[in-house]
Amino acid sequence: MNHKSVLLQIVTSDESTEKGIRKQVAEAAELVTEGRYLISLFESPTSWDSHLPIEAYVISEILGPIENRSNEWEFFGNGAIRAYTYKGNKFGLSKTYQWNSLRRVGDKPYSRRHEVSASFLKKNSIPVADPVFTRDVANNVWHLKQSDLFPRIISRFACLLSWQDEEFVHFNQGKSKTVEHQSKLELSEDLVGVPTKIEYLWNSGYKLF
Repeated sequence: MNHKSVLLQIVTSDESTEKGIRKQVAEAAELVTEGRYLISLFESPTSWDSHLPIEAYVISEILGPIENRSNEWEFFGNGAIRAYTYKGNKFGLSKTYQWNSLRRVGDKPYSRRHEVSASFLKKNSIPVADPVFTRDVANNVWHLKQSDLFPRIISRFACLLSWQDEEFVHFNQGKSKTVEHQSKLELSEDLVGVPTKIEYLWNSGYKLF
């Protein structure tokens, strides 16, 4: 069986409409095979002003209305990706993107683990002990460089959600392109988020009353 997952990159403009976005979603979903994933990616709005509720369009287009959900798809997960560029002598936030993932019902990718050879299983292993994996990849908020943002996003999802002999497609503005799998999830050039401690009011001796 030819397994296929799709990353749909939704690019909007002032002319974008609900109908146009739903059309992109429907076309991309048609490519996804049983048990595999449709990941939608779009830039997060910078304000609460009126904007297209893209995530709602994606979910309702695939899963149907809340009172009558589809039995052909299921919700898998969502998250955010923060893109950084150099500002002065340090990285600064450039843009934020949102993603959500839906899975077509069927055997999950890991069900193949008993069907493949030991050498192929090793080639598809994920570096779970790498600091980038434990502090970034395994979380729902990723931190990536703006300079190679989309290749890194595509590579991560391809390695995390599909085997190297499966097809992973990047769908953008009505056009689909099969992505060449990396031999392994490469994390050496990626960022590792470092938490910053902030003192809260109740720890500072400040009295509210």
